[in-house]
Amino acid sequence: MKKIIQTLKYISVLVLALSFTNCEDDDVVLPSVEAGFTYTLNIDTGTVTFINISENANNYEWDFGDGTTSTEINPVKIYSNGTYTVVLKAKNVSGASDTFESEITILIPEIATLPISFDGENTTYDATTFNGAAFTVVDNPDVSGANAVASKVGEITNSGAQFEGFYFDLGAPLDLSTQKSVKALVWSDKVLDVLLKLEEGTGADVETTASHGGTGWEEVYFTFNSAASYNRFTMFIDPSGTISGKFYIDAISQIATDAIPCTETNLELPVDFDCNGIDYAAKIVGNVSFEVVDNPELSGINAEASKVGKIVNVGENWENAFFNFDTAIDLTSNKGIRFKLFSDQALPIKVKLEDGTEAPIEVDVNHTGSGWEELTFTFNSSASYNDMVVFIDGPGTAAGTFYIDDIEQVLGDTAEPCEAETMQSLSAADFNLTFMLDPTSSIIEDGGDFTWIDNPDFNNDVNTSCKVGQITKLGNNPWDNNQIDLDAKLDFNANEGLKIKVWSSRPNTEVRIKLEEIGAPNNNVEKFLTTSVTSAWEELIFAFDPADSGKYNKIVIFFDLNANNTDTYYFDDLALYGSSNGGGTGGAFDDGLLTNGDFENGSTAWIGNAVDVRTEGDNSFNFADVTVAGNAFDVNLSQVVEIVPGATYTLSFEASSNGNRTMLAGIGLNQDPWSNNVSEVNLTTQTQSFSLELKATDLNTSADFGGANSRVIFDMGAATGVVVIDNVSLTCSDCDGGGNTGGGGTGGGTTSGLVTNGDFETGDESSWILFQNGGTATLDNAISNGGSWSGKLATNGPSNPAFKQERIGAGTVNAGDTVTISFDHIGAIGGEGGVFNVILFVEGAGGSVPITHVFSPTPILSDSWTTFTGTFTIPNGTDTSEGISFLIEAVCGGATGCSVTANIDNVSATLN
Repeated sequence: MKKIIQTLKYISVLVLALSFTNCEDDDVVLPSVEAGFTYTLNIDTGTVTFINISENANNYEWDFGDGTTSTEINPVKIYSNGTYTVVLKAKNVSGASDTFESEITILIPEIATLPISFDGENTTYDATTFNGAAFTVVDNPDVSGANAVASKVGEITNSGAQFEGFYFDLGAPLDLSTQKSVKALVWSDKVLDVLLKLEEGTGADVETTASHGGTGWEEVYFTFNSAASYNRFTMFIDPSGTISGKFYIDAISQIATDAIPCTETNLELPVDFDCNGIDYAAKIVGNVSFEVVDNPELSGINAEASKVGKIVNVGENWENAFFNFDTAIDLTSNKGIRFKLFSDQALPIKVKLEDGTEAPIEVDVNHTGSGWEELTFTFNSSASYNDMVVFIDGPGTAAGTFYIDDIEQVLGDTAEPCEAETMQSLSAADFNLTFMLDPTSSIIEDGGDFTWIDNPDFNNDVNTSCKVGQITKLGNNPWDNNQIDLDAKLDFNANEGLKIKVWSSRPNTEVRIKLEEIGAPNNNVEKFLTTSVTSAWEELIFAFDPADSGKYNKIVIFFDLNANNTDTYYFDDLALYGSSNGGGTGGAFDDGLLTNGDFENGSTAWIGNAVDVRTEGDNSFNFADVTVAGNAFDVNLSQVVEIVPGATYTLSFEASSNGNRTMLAGIGLNQDPWSNNVSEVNLTTQTQSFSLELKATDLNTSADFGGANSRVIFDMGAATGVVVIDNVSLTCSDCDGGGNTGGGGTGGGTTSGLVTNGDFETGDESSWILFQNGGTATLDNAISNGGSWSGKLATNGPSNPAFKQERIGAGTVNAGDTVTISFDHIGAIGGEGGVFNVILFVEGAGGSVPITHVFSPTPILSDSWTTFTGTFTIPNGTDTSEGISFLIEAVCGGATGCSVTANIDNVSATLN
């Protein structure tokens, strides 16, 4: 303890003079009082210990100068910083008194606490640095711009290593319960990112990144999604880069998020109407009265004070607010538009997207009239659109005032997303046109305009694929058609014929397939069938004779020959079928979890009172016929051990009847096989393919598939007649291990090792931390390497979006372990300066990061899925108490034209 002893008075010898002049002998002269004190001061705590040196006194009154008093002889007082006048009044029993006063200045050294200006004479700015950075307090070297005042600033020196930085342990916690943003002045002459991380708090660590334009002093803002309090302030200049040099920081303060000035001028999603830099009046037009106002309806899901869009309908048809976006809405990955809408009337709301790369599209969603409601509009498209039109009560005439807020693009509410195609072949040997890839260059248009498009109707049992072919007849000739030239002649000894899935809005559409020899059109054969459903998918089967083999190498498709109309039709999965390719699927038939699903071994494994397996032709087809009313047939599932939670089971089969009828088909479980998990399918005289899905979440997971009543069911009820069924398969998506041999993907990918949700099949960000950092980090259900989901990173310009799993394997990871990071990736790097990085962090106690390892060589992106595997051995003696973290990021610096796009899937982290 530092002590200062101050002597306030010299003690003098008092001479008492007795005067006897004109006094009686018994007059008494009383002793006088001399007041005085000294003190000691602990300058670290502000504690003052007073030492009373008064004489001839036995009664004391202290006034400490801050409104408090004491009557102690030698009191002890704790002061806060400031200057105080202390007064001591000393008295004795005879009534004599004296007063002494002295001024005391308290200056306790302070620990840095927000706001931080670096100008506090009594404040310590002791920063802890790591990974090569240095920190000191200096005079402002560039008195200009946003910091044009001579003052002290913090100087950060980067050595050029990744993730080097510094931190302050704050004197008082930074509380994010109300004010969630931090503002700082940062000086840099280079374009870079600044990462602020808050640690040692009441909640999980949080971090966010701000961009610096390299123009000297700039205001940067960091906003956090947390309500916790944090004691450590950690900052990285150019976190994942290797820029070296000196940078400066000043004026760090905590502010409310809505106090951040908006510098945006472009209208683009998301829109919250709170940015005063955007001219909403010029960019949002239409034929309604529209303006931006303070939210007058603070309630429900929109109870915080903010700006909203006000829409006034006068009661005319098709009143709308027209949003002219500066940045197009791209529906490639996120297909939903979501916003909050206030209405006190129950009305239909229409959102229409226009001025795009494809034709306008629109979706209707109903509002219940309960005030603020959140509405989501999901579009079945992968196009981009510049304009969004919002109709409140569309064709109706509802009048009133409505409010809109928080318009954003989201994944969408597609309950059953389309299934991406996995293969395609235009070779005559295994022809299978699935439209996985654009075949436009191979389609010959002869009066039929062909377009490769998104499936307009994938919520069905017949065709759930993502891409299909669209044919629009031009009406020039009755024989409008489309043709495909093949590389060889079709073999109908190995294949039975051709299948095609078609969609037509015209009842009884004639679909004709004609086979020709290239250069000799008179050498041909043709067959036609008529659709039995309208505005829905169905599969048609065209059988060709073995005598047609080796003759034809051109396929010609006609819709409504001789109708001479201008209608639009859709087709998909035009493929060979038969014994060599399993009914047009491009490979041998696989019945998945079943046995004898194609009845090629007679009735083996099948039970039921009305099973009649018979052979047709050259034994290429075997059929099971139901000819007795009220009977069913099925197959026991005793080979399946149990239901896998979260899996999807798919029952696929082909069926037809000698008349239109309804059949029950599905998966019956042990507890009651007839009560649920079955669907009605409508049979026609044309053989159709059916695919029924059942989620394991719909099943009673306490019941297994091994009981006597657990089975695949086909039930005709009371119907009579002939039903033909073939090629029955039961497959499982997202099952681990045995039996997963059929449709529905490869099982969802890898989830092994320390990583959770490494295949992204939860469909959300579970276990992942996503950093946008000026780019895009999101989940993608349009492309994956097994299952339905992958992670997607995209950057175009200075940014570094990333996926991160943090502090995994605590208690499992040890020094000396070899960590293997593995994942599948696909994508591309454009321009210069793009990097696709994988970074491993070893996490020590107290937030320390003793090891940061950048895997080299980095993953090489290409247009096909490739697996990256990187290993790193943790050095002996390394603190691994908090496990490891890893980061997968796409990085673009300041080079013009730089872009990185990457999808990742099946991520794992394992130890050896």
